[in-house]
Amino acid sequence: MNPIELSSQLRKPTGEAGKEIGKALNESNRGLYELAFEMMSLQKDDRVLEIGFGSGMHFPEYFRLQPRLTVTGIDFSKDMCEEAKAHNAELIASNKLSLHCEETSALPFSDNRFDLAVALNVIYFLDPPGVHLKEIHRVLKPGGMLLIGYRPRHTVEHLPFTKQNFILYEPDELKVLLSKNGLEATKEITRSHEKTSVDGVEVTVTDACLLVKKG
Repeated sequence: MNPIELSSQLRKPTGEAGKEIGKALNESNRGLYELAFEMMSLQKDDRVLEIGFGSGMHFPEYFRLQPRLTVTGIDFSKDMCEEAKAHNAELIASNKLSLHCEETSALPFSDNRFDLAVALNVIYFLDPPGVHLKEIHRVLKPGGMLLIGYRPRHTVEHLPFTKQNFILYEPDELKVLLSKNGLEATKEITRSHEKTSVDGVEVTVTDACLLVKKG
């Protein structure tokens, strides 16, 4: 797969190639998810929204941290929605998890609904970002939190597949963007490690998680 095709698949995994990308992302994003789950402070009966959940293999981890949650996922890839539904049939049947195949530019949820929104390796694809961030702000409860996982520009801009479809950010740029949309940074953690990227190259990456609060 050439860099342009890979970039397109990372944005929206589609077809059999997209399913393979989804599997590769489960491994590639493992460190970022581990960091994100460390940062979460989940309370019983919290309502959690995850944006861009991919194949959804990680959903059970939410309930290991806090069994009494309601988790909602939204992803605009039909194929990833189908994969995630197959992987999480039991959670869906028990009404702990619901999955929606929709765009984040017009979230199908009422105002002030969620305690926490989670978006890991998604911020690059929100274009224009303000439209999507305003929607996330709308559905968060007053004082609700958004947890963004991403890789800063300087750590990934050399990778060929980031040249298309990606809007990359440095930490200060991202904080300014979020502040303009009513979301103020409260905590940030970064962690660097060696990994194999989705195109099979050994790289050193920096995982960053930023926790922001609805003002």
